[in-house]
Amino acid sequence: MSQQTNAPRQKAGLRTNIAGLRPIAALLATVALSRSAVVLYPFYGVYLASERQGLTVDVIGLIVGMFGLGALIAGVASGALAARVREQRLAVMGLAGVAGIVVVISFTTQLWMLAGLTALWGFCYELVNPIAYTLVARVMPQAQRRFAFSAVRLAINLGMGIGPVIAGVLFNVSPGLLPWGTAIGYVVSAFILARARIAVGPASDGEQGEGAGSGDGGVQGRPGLRFWSFLAATTPIHLAYALPSTVASVYVIHTLGQSAGWASAIFAVNAFMVLTCEMALNHAMLELSRRISLLIGYACATVGFVLMGFGAHQTWLLLVATAVWTVGEMIVYPVMPDHISAITPDRLKVRNMGFYTAHFNLGVVLAPLIFLPLVQALGPVASWSLVGGVLLVGLVTTAVISNSPRIWGPEKVQAPPAPAPAPALATQ
Repeated sequence: MSQQTNAPRQKAGLRTNIAGLRPIAALLATVALSRSAVVLYPFYGVYLASERQGLTVDVIGLIVGMFGLGALIAGVASGALAARVREQRLAVMGLAGVAGIVVVISFTTQLWMLAGLTALWGFCYELVNPIAYTLVARVMPQAQRRFAFSAVRLAINLGMGIGPVIAGVLFNVSPGLLPWGTAIGYVVSAFILARARIAVGPASDGEQGEGAGSGDGGVQGRPGLRFWSFLAATTPIHLAYALPSTVASVYVIHTLGQSAGWASAIFAVNAFMVLTCEMALNHAMLELSRRISLLIGYACATVGFVLMGFGAHQTWLLLVATAVWTVGEMIVYPVMPDHISAITPDRLKVRNMGFYTAHFNLGVVLAPLIFLPLVQALGPVASWSLVGGVLLVGLVTTAVISNSPRIWGPEKVQAPPAPAPAPALATQ
């Protein structure tokens, strides 16, 4: 006679979840390598100034700005393109396109050609992002998606940390090497992704977009309403998190009159926490609903950005603030694509991920234009408090709409895959 022990279900360990990323290992390698090869863009302005000496500073700024315009268009157009070209192939074309375009840029001297090529470069560069998010949403089981999205962010941040270092070395040797460094890295990335076997079905969980009006446990709703209301509720996140990368150095050095070392310390604290803590944090929060996770992240962002203003009185508070809003960043940015993948029908996944990345890029464009005049007029404390107020509005809005399954979609909190149970003990 045998007796089975009814041991409680164990939560999968961090190593188990990392091992579960094998289906997207090639995609993660592609993302990390391609971002490491972004060596021309960080030095693009100074590259144009040194290699195209007839260009004025204003013209260089216009050319560099065309990159962001191309990236915005890519986010909006990615869904339509993916309807005609298989997604993995489209991403490979984007990677190969970057490689070819930067090589052509290295030989181009005409202003209109440089502007057009830079916009096309931004288009091909950004085209890869919504495809990568979509592939993760389709390949990974629902319970592991948030962890997988955090792995994608880790690959992005790792590459973006390596790329500027390589760029600095190449620039010191010869500015002319920068386009070739980018081209070589992107060719290799395209080759890796082209050879990868990423098994993508119509929907990884046998769903056609959880909560998108079918298969949602009886909760009906319009997928368009859910997506656009979610995008509107998270607009403050994109605006606020565009500020560190675009205005932090200006704020610290120009507005506060502090040394450049404090600005570097902000970036260092943020990068260190993201690279070392994000995956572990998301692993620990896997059993929390998307709603609760997003509200926690929103709260951390609100407190962190308000504290940035008080750095005007105690400079060390800038680092405390950075740590707090970085915790928010590590929570909200994996949760947002996870939620979008859950509420989006399969046929609209690339389109919605494209609008999501375009939404982020729009924040990068608008945030410095709004904030820099604001801080000059109101001062540090009032300006950053206003940022916190906007985030608080977003938090309250998210809390309200997430109470409605029709607008938010159902929350299906699934525990991550657990280790296999031990064999039953037999007694005689």
